[in-house]
Amino acid sequence: MKTLMMNLNNINQLDKIDFISSFGNIFEESKFITEIAETKRPFKNKEKMISAFLMIFDDLDQENKINIIKKHPDLADKVKINKGLSKLSDDEQSRSGLKDCTEDEFNMFQKLNYSFKAKFNIPYILAVRNRNKNEIIEDFRNRLNSSDIQKEIEISINQVREIAKLRLKEIIDE
Repeated sequence: MKTLMMNLNNINQLDKIDFISSFGNIFEESKFITEIAETKRPFKNKEKMISAFLMIFDDLDQENKINIIKKHPDLADKVKINKGLSKLSDDEQSRSGLKDCTEDEFNMFQKLNYSFKAKFNIPYILAVRNRNKNEIIEDFRNRLNSSDIQKEIEISINQVREIAKLRLKEIIDE
């Protein structure tokens, strides 16, 4: 499932509703960031558009960033995969092989997700694009070994930024 690319000139000419509809899930279920970014148009180039979205996120307080982290789906959550992730999350998990897990792998991810949330009170977040299942599992286990909650929140914030940046890079065509 390939994400549709959009020309920057066309993006700048979208009406507000279409812009928000097209980019409303760059930050998982956080349309308010897109609503603010929409007011920054026209964007001079791809980098300026990406920068606008990221600066809005960066300016949020930690509580709002944590709320965005908590909106991300668990990786390899079989129920959510079957019932529907956002198009962007579905595409990312599919490319990394997470949609093709065996039953044992789904169960392992369920346990890892549960342990991570119990330990840090946030879901495990990783920009899975360009990573395979084994790399994801290794990172998951390494991060579970940490005991520094603040460090894990910072890693997760950086991963949310990276996910948004990768999504925008894929969608925007100059």
